[in-house]
Order: sequence, then C-alpha cells, then structure tokens
Amino acid sequence: MAEIDAIAFDADDTLWHTESLFQATQKRLEEILDQYAPHDEVAAHLHETETKNIGLFGYGIKGFTLSMIETAIELSRRKVSATDIHEIVMMGKSMLDSPLVLMEGVEDVLEQLGRDFPLCLITKGDMLDQQNKIDKSGLATKFRQIEVVSEKDTATYRMLFENFGIAPERTVMVGNSIPSDVAPVLELNGYGVHIPYHVTASFEKHDDDPQHPNFFRLERISQLPDLIKDL
Repeated sequence: MAEIDAIAFDADDTLWHTESLFQATQKRLEEILDQYAPHDEVAAHLHETETKNIGLFGYGIKGFTLSMIETAIELSRRKVSATDIHEIVMMGKSMLDSPLVLMEGVEDVLEQLGRDFPLCLITKGDMLDQQNKIDKSGLATKFRQIEVVSEKDTATYRMLFENFGIAPERTVMVGNSIPSDVAPVLELNGYGVHIPYHVTASFEKHDDDPQHPNFFRLERISQLPDLIKDL
C-alpha cells in the first residue's frame, strides 16, 4: 500500500452506465434511416461523421446528436423529413435527461478506498453534460479532485497529476477504456486497471492489451479493493 498515493477513476461506463444508452439511440437512428441505407452503412457513416466532428464538438451527447442529424441529412441526400429530424433531436434530449444508473458496488468501493487514499475523478466530454451526470450520481463528495477534460491523453494526465500534487508512478487509474484510461497512465509509469464494459464505444476500441507490468484487468469494480491491497 505504501507504493500508492492516489486512485483516479473514469466516470462513464466505469462508475455508471452510459454507452448502452448511445447504442440504443444509434439503433433507433438506423431504423429511422433504413429507407435510405442499410443499418451497417448508417452505423459506419455515423462513426465517420463523429470522428470528423470531435475536433469541433468534442465527446458527449450533444456532439453525438449533431452527428446523427448530419448523418441523416447526408445519407438521405437531404430528403429526410422534418419529423424525423425532430425525433433525432428529441432522442438526444432524452439521453441528456435520462436517469443515471450506478455500477453495482460502486458506492461501497469508493467508501472503502476513500478511507486510505485520496480519490480523483477524471472524465472527458461536454462540461455541462458530465457535471449533470456527476450531480445525479451523488458521488461528488467521494472525490478530492474532479476534472472534466476534452481529451484524455498522456499530456493531459501529466498536467492533472502535477496539478493534483501526486506522482504518476504512485497513482492508479481505473477505467473501462484502454486508449483513454489505461495506456496514457502506463506511459507515465503509473498503474492502469481496466474494467471492461459489456459494449465499447467505437472511439475506445483497441487491438492489443498493453504489455506493461503495471497493467491489470478486473471483471467488476468490486474486485478493486483487493487488487489495491495486493499492490
């Protein structure tokens, strides 16, 4: 335990469910547009549009909604109806207003680990959307530091850990994404704990696991306290 000074957590699909909501909404978009293109073509075009728009809109539901609208207009060759566009907008608003469901055991894990370590929350996306989810979760008081960032890469983590006053090599980062939560922290010689979610956002998919002695994978967050003890 002396090797660890702090534990940082991702939010979406690590502490609470999010991606399944995106998947369900995308499925409905495919149904709306099936008169114009096959479902797999809609999914591919949406991913391409989102990727192109990240630099402008960032990550999150608002950017996803705008990309759905753009996809609908382009695939329909501007024939999509105002009724369908309105439904897509309402789908986005419904996502923003949806109830938040915590992962099983999250509150107990944070309570237990918070007795021995300062806890940090590091999440990326739209500031208002992420803050809304943090408020809904009721978990804000569990964390000493909370940061919403536009991107989660090595430079961002280095800056955050410096601002937090913690050494990267003595910090554990816990999340469901290898590219965003684990790999950048491993590059700083910190500890990366991957807890996969049952569906993975297209932006967070990866080919190979990191070959690093500080990389760990768990099936569920309730296993985290025992792993921390073993470190």
